[in-house]
Amino acid sequence: MYDCEGCGRSGRGLFFGSGIGEAKWWCRHCQSVDQKELISSLDDRAQGVLNRDADGLHWPYGPNVYIQMRAALLDWANRHDLKSGNTGCSSGLHWLVSGRCAKRACQGRPRFYDHTTTWLSRTTGRPALVFNQPYMQVDPGEVWDSIREYPSLTAEVGPESWYGAGTSALYIWNDGNRSVTVRPPR
Repeated sequence: MYDCEGCGRSGRGLFFGSGIGEAKWWCRHCQSVDQKELISSLDDRAQGVLNRDADGLHWPYGPNVYIQMRAALLDWANRHDLKSGNTGCSSGLHWLVSGRCAKRACQGRPRFYDHTTTWLSRTTGRPALVFNQPYMQVDPGEVWDSIREYPSLTAEVGPESWYGAGTSALYIWNDGNRSVTVRPPR
């Protein structure tokens, strides 16, 4: 794990502060009252947005340890009226189109798949988005080529990424299942 800024020991905790390089790790024991209140507030906001498991809320990779990413993810999900989805589909494309996928049909993923999450419309409850946040700039033509066989899907490439750390935002939408039309800033 990481060494706590307060006690220097390794333990369960979170990074607080802006930016991946500048955020500081605080174990649960050393977190301030304000930090604990922030965690609680974000967990409350995540109800209806994120899935739960036996350990509580299932924060995706990044927001699972960075408090700033948690806030950014929740703001982003609310703007797009989304809640976390779940699929065994490696690309998520079959899932977006039909709501399910035979895993054998999905072999391999495009190179721009990174920090991939799947999302349902909160209004329709149906698969609405496969969201990727790669560390590289993505050619929109490459994305469109990857979804060509799925005429109901659309794609957008933009800078709006809740993961941060220099990642791009790559949206693959099923517009028929989308509850709101919000375009990422260009």
